Amino acid sequence: MSISHWAAAAVVSFVGTDVLGADVANGGFQPPASTVTLSNLGKAGLLRSYFESDQFGSVQWRVGQSRVTIGAAESSGLPNSHYKDGTADTVVPLNFMFGLPDGQSAVRLGVRGTVSNGANYPVELDGGTGRVDLQYLRFPDANTMWALGGFIEYTDLDIEASGSVERRAGGLRADFLNEFSEHWGVAARAEYSWGESDLKIDVGPGLVMEHKQGDDHFYTQAELIGQYRSQDFSIIPENWVFHPVLGIEFQRSFIESTANSFGEVSSGVVGATEDYGAVWAHMRMEKEVPPGGWSPNFLLGIEQEFVNDLNAVVDEPTYAVFGAGISQTFGRSHRMEVSYTRHQGLEERRWNQAIVGTLTMNF
Repeated sequence: MSISHWAAAAVVSFVGTDVLGADVANGGFQPPASTVTLSNLGKAGLLRSYFESDQFGSVQWRVGQSRVTIGAAESSGLPNSHYKDGTADTVVPLNFMFGLPDGQSAVRLGVRGTVSNGANYPVELDGGTGRVDLQYLRFPDANTMWALGGFIEYTDLDIEASGSVERRAGGLRADFLNEFSEHWGVAARAEYSWGESDLKIDVGPGLVMEHKQGDDHFYTQAELIGQYRSQDFSIIPENWVFHPVLGIEFQRSFIESTANSFGEVSSGVVGATEDYGAVWAHMRMEKEVPPGGWSPNFLLGIEQEFVNDLNAVVDEPTYAVFGAGISQTFGRSHRMEVSYTRHQGLEERRWNQAIVGTLTMNF
């Protein structure tokens, strides 16, 4: 089942009783404002942007991998052409949505686990990240949603045959979704993460260099998302929806200057701040099916960096993006989806891909 039908079917799931579900069928119950808004935002393709963290996750991996790769290249003296970066991740996001009695708001509890399997390149990172989000969602009108909340996260990665890196963090996240016309809407996200990284590098028999430092970042993202069906353009197959997407993201990291276990003082590998930014254009096709049916979706796009302070060793500014998935809604509008997405550098120096298994439960 597509996201749009999942949102529309949330009438009963947000209320949460069979009696009220029967009232809906008999026309004796008006759905709460939150359900109407979720239906509209789902049809517009905006809820996928809200729940999905593919772009965000790609940035975090590129930043972390680049830091370690730059450090390894500086110490090895080998040419930059020696290095490539890649990872295959397995991601499991769980979302629990609780409609509140006022009918105009909800609470989302999100639990996300990522297992990273680094490619067999000179610098390989293996490990994982866990994150928990808690947000309050508000629906001021039938086409608008905003959300505000906090999160905690923990990352633990092994640097193959070299050391390890950990990061503990917590922060704030805000979202805004608005369908502003018949065919277009916007989905925006911003978060600030306060963290501390702990890098350990084996430098010799029995010797480990450890460096702990503040590692904060500010991340922001916005997507302009369209929705077109067969009645808009005959080329679009019946019962399918075409979502053109234009997006932009920017992250600034702030690295504290501290002394490592050998007494050497430094901040980041390129200084106290690191900037990363990219734009993208995606085309997504998604089939709209009745409840209980399977809904396939397909993704094709291009992604271009406009700033990357960490490209000194692996410089890969342009990516082809492609993917596919299938989803179904079951029970009281509970939804599951399995998808695959790959970001392939056109110069074949960096890539990342993920298999994602998502489960969303409504109460």
